[in-house]
Amino acid sequence: MGVWHIVNFQTLFAGLDLSAEHYHPDKLHWLKIFRASNGKAVGEVARNSRNLTKQSATLSPTLPVFDLGAGSRHVLQRGDAIQEERVSTKKIVEAGDILVSRLRSYLRQVAIVPVNIPKANVSSEFIVLRPINRVAIAFLLPFILSKQVQTILAWSQDGNEHPRFHEKLLLELQIPPAISAISGRLNDLVDQVDKLLFTASEILTGAEAMLNNALGLADLDLTPRLFYEARFADLSTAARLDAEYFTPRTQNIIAALSRDGRAIADVANPAKRHFKPKPGQPFNYIEIADLTVSGIAESKSISGEEAPSRAQWIVKPGDIITSTVRPIRRLSAMILPEQRGFVCSSGFAVLQPKDVEPEILLTYLRLPLVCELLDLKTTASMYPAISTTDLLRIPISLPDKQARQAIAEKVRESFGARKRAKIILDTAKRAVEIAIEESEVAALRFLKGERE
Repeated sequence: MGVWHIVNFQTLFAGLDLSAEHYHPDKLHWLKIFRASNGKAVGEVARNSRNLTKQSATLSPTLPVFDLGAGSRHVLQRGDAIQEERVSTKKIVEAGDILVSRLRSYLRQVAIVPVNIPKANVSSEFIVLRPINRVAIAFLLPFILSKQVQTILAWSQDGNEHPRFHEKLLLELQIPPAISAISGRLNDLVDQVDKLLFTASEILTGAEAMLNNALGLADLDLTPRLFYEARFADLSTAARLDAEYFTPRTQNIIAALSRDGRAIADVANPAKRHFKPKPGQPFNYIEIADLTVSGIAESKSISGEEAPSRAQWIVKPGDIITSTVRPIRRLSAMILPEQRGFVCSSGFAVLQPKDVEPEILLTYLRLPLVCELLDLKTTASMYPAISTTDLLRIPISLPDKQARQAIAEKVRESFGARKRAKIILDTAKRAVEIAIEESEVAALRFLKGERE
């Protein structure tokens, strides 16, 4: 539906900006309210840090590197650090910084650098807001994620293929006094989110360690060997000649996982519930970029008319989805009850557990040594992928029922902590929106009600 709006010549933005979308009435409405509030500008509480690593040699191997996708989780997490790419120019960030992607604002890639990541390298597409005089600016996270600020950013983008907004817009954006008044409360809420996510990550890591130990993988001889040999009969049976597959390390992993004589196909069925988009009917879509280190899948709402061709599989609670593209990245997730009927990309294999707890299959598919084995089954170079058939043939060994129950409980505990973190961040964001639309008092009343 078209939007008609008339603006006076005198009200054109700096540089006589004639881009029609920049004058969308919703954007102008919120800009007017922010300016009328006479609050401090973002640039008065945070400076734009431009500390760059200009050569690949300056990228310290001890520092994690994050791309824009890590911003979608709103708190940087070590498990989201990329491993493959360290050659382009990056920005150096510190704990307490707020990162705002200036590219495609609708992706809401806004995040805080947590205390447990003192320093990191990030994509140069991030605007890095650093506290002035070390005064906490965590409250800027829910402020920038609020619908009002997101509306302004969405209608301030230039470009078609790579739409960006200018960092000057963000730095000059005024923070209503009602937000400043509750900034301490908001800082506390973001701190709670940070701690819950860290706890969730530690619990999940513990669950993986428990399964790793129960399967005896921690005791394997994984010493790299420069020289080794294999029998021709073994090459014929495996129907492959690549040296990596026949290393003692790989063969020890395969032997350990094969001791039960079972494959993934014995404990899970491939679920192929085909999806057909319909015009006028939006759906929740999960793509590979939506998987997190937490074993949980995010999603986005897409209209039926804009359904990508890869939106093919309908998922149900308890399903395990695992990326068949670059499986070494450990991208697997469990579908939660509230995600019933969501749709996922054809880049996933959808597995329906039958003789194993979903949490155990999820943890198994995320074990680094299992992912190494999956990676050895991939084909192609630019987008190495494993077929669902080969995935189902991967050997699997499981611990006893008591151990499985303990591991599954850990996974559920981790999921619970992440769910609480999401609720708290949503609460902080809603409090910001109420403060902007109503008042500081209304926002505080809302926060009190949520706490009680």
